[in-house]
Amino acid sequence: MEYSYLFALSYANRGEEKRFIKDVLCKFDNQKLVGANLFVNNNPYNLEFYLHLNFEGKEYALEFERWLKENYPNKNRKYNYFIGDLLYSMSTRGYNSAGLLDGDELDFLLTPEPNSLFLFPDQARMSEIFGGGRILDDFRVFLSHSSKDKDVVDIIFDELQKAEIRAWYYIYEIDPGDSIVDKINEGLSNSDIGVLLLSHNFLSPTSGWTKSEMNYFIQRRINRQEMDFICLNLGMKHEELPALVQEYRYIDLSDKTAIDQLIMVLRKVKLSKTP
Repeated sequence: MEYSYLFALSYANRGEEKRFIKDVLCKFDNQKLVGANLFVNNNPYNLEFYLHLNFEGKEYALEFERWLKENYPNKNRKYNYFIGDLLYSMSTRGYNSAGLLDGDELDFLLTPEPNSLFLFPDQARMSEIFGGGRILDDFRVFLSHSSKDKDVVDIIFDELQKAEIRAWYYIYEIDPGDSIVDKINEGLSNSDIGVLLLSHNFLSPTSGWTKSEMNYFIQRRINRQEMDFICLNLGMKHEELPALVQEYRYIDLSDKTAIDQLIMVLRKVKLSKTP
């Protein structure tokens, strides 16, 4: 009885898959591994690359599974899609295929350039040819605020985007499952200037991150002796502001021109930091 395994491999990074395939062919001779085939779907909207393996007998199949778990525990098998499905797809011109006898053949089949099996270059070669989105400059603003002031920050962020000023705003930077601490620290370290939205919410004892962010920018200004933050005042009296920022001129958000003032200052800082 034959035991069948199907692995979903990376079309884009097929050169990196070569080692796995060669290891399989070296480890299991044709007495154990009675079939090894590559299947490639060259549909540009659904590029696929599969390795299909057939083992002769349960003993060799179990040996393969033990070897796989020990050496390639993260290699992805394709479930509920079988050799019959692949052969049917070939009949409708959905796949190209190639049988494997030994690892030497892979050097001719898994190339960065197009060939008889792969109609498109691999990812690295495509990047060389076409490149990708490139950033003209990396000047970035960090928006430090209380989540309770989100409605105001949404407006500020939107206006900065219209003014083509890059801004770190947690809504677009922290995905479910991300470490909040790591992401915020990354945003802080990669920012050129902080915008501190000072409010009663910002300074509330229950506000978790805002005071740490404010202290970060204050300390950075002390160390660098340059403008590293701008304060926006959202409804606070001067004497209510933290003593460490009272000496700095702030922008009063009750002023109708407040966001225009902010954009003007940020553009000026950007020019000063541009080589």
